[in-house]
Amino acid sequence: MNYVEVQAQVAQWMNRSDLTDMIPDFIALTEERMNRDLRTRSMETNLAETAIVDGAITPASDVLDVKLIWPAGSDSNPLKAQSLESVVASDADGIPTVYAWRGSDLVFDGVGSVEGVLYTRIPALATAATNWVIQNAASLYLFGALAEAKLYVGDDAGAQTWLARFMDGIDQLNGNDNRKAGPLVARAR
Repeated sequence: MNYVEVQAQVAQWMNRSDLTDMIPDFIALTEERMNRDLRTRSMETNLAETAIVDGAITPASDVLDVKLIWPAGSDSNPLKAQSLESVVASDADGIPTVYAWRGSDLVFDGVGSVEGVLYTRIPALATAATNWVIQNAASLYLFGALAEAKLYVGDDAGAQTWLARFMDGIDQLNGNDNRKAGPLVARAR
């Protein structure tokens, strides 16, 4: 399935020719929701060793979030996420132990280099034509776009129906990845 086919499917399910021009917006809003709510292995990318400069690094513009980050060469010591205030206040000069977001930068309480695993945006169908979501869970686009269409026309009950199906799909994808990651293991400190 591709972008044109998704648009056609949404139009068919909406069964309203007066909203056809809005379908690209409904799809874009659906992708915005997916980028907020999904965190799966398909969204992961490695952060190669990156030097901390002036207390920060600037990840690629498509990075949404941090899965795990650690001092370079020390993947058994992951950094902890903290508030920006606490990271800035720590003003440490050693190996970093915590990080926080400051705009599009990641700031650290130390110096050196970091490595990690980051979550990236889902490639937008309007420019990528296809992506991993459409290949593995195309119904998310349909359910999300239909929810947006119902919201647009003021049908709150209809929107909730489609949004529930959309969120169920999101939960399933997130849950599938959690199950594939294996059981959580408690470690003594």
